[in-house]
Amino acid sequence: MKKTFKISILSILTFLAVCGILLFSLPKTFSSSALIVEQNADVEIGSASELVDFVNRYSSVNSATTIALTSDITLADSDILTGTIGTQENPFTGTFDGNGHTISNLNFSFTSVTNDVPNYIGLFGVTSGATIRDLQIAGTTTVTVKSSPNTLNLGILAGQTNNRIVTEDVNGVSVTRSVQTLVENCIITSNLNYIDNEVSTESVSSGIKTLDMGGYVGDMKNTTIQNSFYRPSGTTSFELDNIYGRYVKIGGIAGAMENSTALFVVSAPTISVQASESYVGTVYLGGIFGTIGQSNSGVINSISEPTFNVVNNSDSTFHIGAVGGYILQSTSEISYVYYNSDNINSGDSTYYYTAFANSTDSANGNVVAKVSDTIISHSGGARDYFDSKDWNGLYGDHWDFANIFLIQNNNISLQAFRGEFLVGLSTSSTSVGGNIIEILEENNVVNNEFEVEADYNDVVQISFKFKFNDAINEQIGQYYRLSNLTLRSGETRSVASFSRRTSESGQDYYILNPLEDFERLSMTYDEEEGIYTLIIAGVTNNYSGQYQLNISANQFVGRFEYHLYSEDDNGNEFEVVEQPKTECYVFNRSGGVQNSPDYTVPDVTYNGNYTVSTQANSRSIYEFKGWYLMTGDEANPANDILLSAPDANEDGTSGDTFSNADLTFTFPTITTAQGEQITLIDDFVIYARYVDNACSLTFLLNEGVERVVISTDANTITETDTTIQVRKQDDFKLELYLNDNYTFDVDTFVEQFNTMTGFCEYAVNSSNSQYFEFYFDLTQLNDPTYEDTLTLNFNGFITEDEPETDWTLIWIIVGSILGGLALIAVIVIIIVVVRRKKGGGGGGRRKMSYRNMYY
Repeated sequence: MKKTFKISILSILTFLAVCGILLFSLPKTFSSSALIVEQNADVEIGSASELVDFVNRYSSVNSATTIALTSDITLADSDILTGTIGTQENPFTGTFDGNGHTISNLNFSFTSVTNDVPNYIGLFGVTSGATIRDLQIAGTTTVTVKSSPNTLNLGILAGQTNNRIVTEDVNGVSVTRSVQTLVENCIITSNLNYIDNEVSTESVSSGIKTLDMGGYVGDMKNTTIQNSFYRPSGTTSFELDNIYGRYVKIGGIAGAMENSTALFVVSAPTISVQASESYVGTVYLGGIFGTIGQSNSGVINSISEPTFNVVNNSDSTFHIGAVGGYILQSTSEISYVYYNSDNINSGDSTYYYTAFANSTDSANGNVVAKVSDTIISHSGGARDYFDSKDWNGLYGDHWDFANIFLIQNNNISLQAFRGEFLVGLSTSSTSVGGNIIEILEENNVVNNEFEVEADYNDVVQISFKFKFNDAINEQIGQYYRLSNLTLRSGETRSVASFSRRTSESGQDYYILNPLEDFERLSMTYDEEEGIYTLIIAGVTNNYSGQYQLNISANQFVGRFEYHLYSEDDNGNEFEVVEQPKTECYVFNRSGGVQNSPDYTVPDVTYNGNYTVSTQANSRSIYEFKGWYLMTGDEANPANDILLSAPDANEDGTSGDTFSNADLTFTFPTITTAQGEQITLIDDFVIYARYVDNACSLTFLLNEGVERVVISTDANTITETDTTIQVRKQDDFKLELYLNDNYTFDVDTFVEQFNTMTGFCEYAVNSSNSQYFEFYFDLTQLNDPTYEDTLTLNFNGFITEDEPETDWTLIWIIVGSILGGLALIAVIVIIIVVVRRKKGGGGGGRRKMSYRNMYY
């Protein structure tokens, strides 16, 4: 009984293990609303359900994903986020592009008993070298937790941001570099509502002991945030009691900063902090940051207009500043920051300084230790806002740093006193026999780069043209275009774009479209000379630097297909036939899918090298005729151009070895089979031509045939009058299997093909008289003498064997009769002998009975 029970248990465990293996080996699928994300795949999010689904399903496969919003998203109360984009185990390293769209009413909930509260909360939990751009967050951001962790990094945008270390091969040398997290062009107006619905107010050991909270990021390390705004419409409130045991760091942009930079940011939050009598700890509160510590950080060219309402009923220390609460290291930089300290209301035991509350740099936090020499630009989109402010309240009402004033050597001065400005021009492309653009200012051009020194407000003109003559220029104009104009002056900026136009005479030319900040740029075109002139109407610091004409290659679509045709009796005219999708293939020789009926290259560019190949299914009945360039209607291929044909066979017939199945060319030039060169000037279609070169092979069988197997066909033939298609350009092997008691007249069967020399040969398998092999040379069927049909009739050549007499049963019957008679005779003899013995021999003398004598 015990043995049986053990065997049953082992059987059940084995069954469960097998089920588990099968379960985890199946493809993983989600619900129909789920976003299934591949590594490095682009993901578009356009609805609340898609956003919730993506965030709640975040895992390691999403970490390097590029995410793009396609519309504004408003989350309902039921749209609950139970996770974040990025975790400590799998930080987000990809790109999130908001495309200017807004996410409203983020709702985070960490209240499930199975959902531990992380120490990072935000739309992005943890980032590592990620990029977040062009995103707006509005409405109310509600964060509900069941029990707070000891340390909480809380931000509307991100809980924690950090860098990523990458190793690259640069000219054979392994180089390691740091990729910082970048946040740019973002606007947050959302109010933060934090709810801890199970915090014990009686135990110091429960709840948050360290809080880093920022309107953007809670704990910001190795991060740059630029050109971004934080202006919540409501108030963020914190009530501090004994559950907050150590440090609270709150900033409009970041709670804590380390080795990070805030550049061209505007922070205008309203924050209320109330500390109860039982609170024990230290609070660092600032309009942009709570604290800066441990490594280099900077707040540069920014604005801070916070409103703080502080009630301190404890003996704890508060460090409050209009810009920041505390700066730990002297290497940090606070410069060119406008701040307003009128709206800071604090209670008792509060240390307050005008710019930032406390610093190890100086005794007075109002002293800025370092001053930036970075040129202030207006690329952040906040020009009007910046220009209308008093910089540090000392320099007047308005400063035009692009065109009038200049920050130089830690001083602000008029640009007119700076001296000369350097202006240059170069071109980006060297892909067509040298530069496409030729710069014409000979005295100042070195290696096709123009450079000139100009005084303040000088007009500079730079002329250039396409380098090639008119005939080639017309072709080059098909493949290249002027795309945009950039300026390198401390930073690379796109300053203008180009639009293509056509004159009344039919000549193509370009016009310049300057960006708003570069309205002094213009361009003229001399149609007769083909010369463009770039004009800078008044050089200032904003217009100085090296300009670059960016040349972009036009992209064309190259489509590669296979077309199937049927020949007429003369073999020289074709008709389009329906193309099977599993017979012939066209594919990229250097990789990719090799079982597709077509292959498309959507980005064919000038001087690009392309190799495509074709092949037929091993059992295909179609013959490759060569590569063709389509010039007209697919249904009428007579005018299509032969580019490459297969090699011919020894007998002069068209080959099918696919020796020329690869087609290689450099766009836009392609060579025909006759050696002529053709220039492609538009999207194009090249196809591999195949023809139906099949013979209908019919089998007539009788009951003596078990089956027939053809090497060129996957099916086994068992029924008579079966017809298959075979290639006329192939040899094939036929295997014949006979049923028992049948004989095949092989020689007579083969003789029927004697008019087709070498058409059929055979070999009998000596080990099995019921198995035969035949070898057919189907190239004979290409001879017009024979039609495209062939019948293999086995009926007259397979006969049933004559049955032989079986004497076994007869001998059994005869033997049984004789054996029975012999048995009867033996029995009779035994009976006679016994009876004689019992009778005393028939008159013999009886034995004396001693018993009678006794009595």
